[in-house]
Amino acid sequence: MTDIDTKQGPIIATWTVELNCECPKCEQDVDLLRYPDFWDGRTLDVAENCTARSRDVSVCCPECSHEFLVDCEY
Repeated sequence: MTDIDTKQGPIIATWTVELNCECPKCEQDVDLLRYPDFWDGRTLDVAENCTARSRDVSVCCPECSHEFLVDCEY
């Protein structure tokens, strides 16, 4: 890389993380991370998949509060 612009100072780059699925009860496409306590008590890493911790993950639909299991994929 050449000619990197450093005159402005640091530019902020923002991560966006979602965990999307369709709720089997209300059939809405939902981002499970909108559930406020999703990370509480979990050892799951962002984008973790194909592991024992990322299969049969108990979640709650942020739209209708239905509880169900998901397998996380990336």
